[in-house]
Order: sequence, then structure tokens, then C-alpha cells
Amino acid sequence: MTIGYTGAWTPKAGLLVRDTASRSKPVPQSVKVRQMLDLVGNNPVELDTVKMDKMKLRKQMKGFDPTNISVKSMGSLSVLLKERGLISDVMAVTLSNAGDKFDRFGIKDPDAKFNALEYFATQLENIQNNNLKGNKYANYLVPEFKKAIYVLQNLETYGKSNGPMVRPGTVLSDEA
Repeated sequence: MTIGYTGAWTPKAGLLVRDTASRSKPVPQSVKVRQMLDLVGNNPVELDTVKMDKMKLRKQMKGFDPTNISVKSMGSLSVLLKERGLISDVMAVTLSNAGDKFDRFGIKDPDAKFNALEYFATQLENIQNNNLKGNKYANYLVPEFKKAIYVLQNLETYGKSNGPMVRPGTVLSDEA
């Protein structure tokens, strides 16, 4: 299964750079969303990128952009990561449900692009602003939404890098 190129990237001097002449423009993030993403931070060990390198997934993740992804691509991505043992079943469901907009007939447009990081940050903000902290279901969603943000951030970093990545706390051997 190939995820393919997501986002507007073009090769330039051996590197992938963002295509600024592209018609698709990323959705601007609101100040509140940016603040929530800053509060969540990042967790580089949430996704085992060394294992991903061993599975040769770099080509499939090249140019991954969580700020401009379709619901359909997000579902395919979650299945790929779950099948390879990189994320849990719960995380796969969390990622595949991101951005779904349903009407009475099902998903409105599975190919419509959305900002997945903004989606999860907004969900976290809604839980905090609506005083749902006492709600057991909301309490369960908070860590999952944070993990989803970490996974998406790590996939973006992995897709932008060109060589093997080192997980914090590990050392690359001479064999690598």
C-alpha cells in the first residue's frame, strides 16, 4: 500500500521543497490552535522511526503534510501504521476518524483536505473550554488526541528527513 505524496512539494537540488506556486494553500491556523499545539509540545519517541526505516517506509512518507491531508488519506495512513505495529488500535481509530464530517448518508467528501493538527488541537481546546474534564470519556480522549498530534508531527519530521533517524536515548551502531 502506498500513501503517496501529500502536500505540495517539488524536488529542487536533491531536496523536497514546498511548492509556493501551488494552487492548494494550507489552511491558516488560528492563534488559539497554535497556542494549544505549543502547550501539547512534541514527543519524538511516540513513533518508532527506526522501525519505520527498517520497514523502508521513508519513500511512502516523503512529503507528508498533516496540515493538508484528506480524510481518505488519513484512513489509509492509520491502517498502514496499525498493520505494521507502529500504532495501537485505538490510535488507528482516532486518526481515521479525524476530520470526518458526516451527513445522513455518510461522509460528505472523503477527498476534501483538512488540517489534522488543527483538528486535534481544536478538539483538545473544546474539551478544556466546555468543562468536560470530569467526563470520563473526555478524560480518555485527551491523551489519545495528544498522542495523535505527536504521531502526526513525527510523521511530518520523518517525511521531511532524508536519512535514518535516531530515537532519543538510542545510539546508531556502525552497521547502520
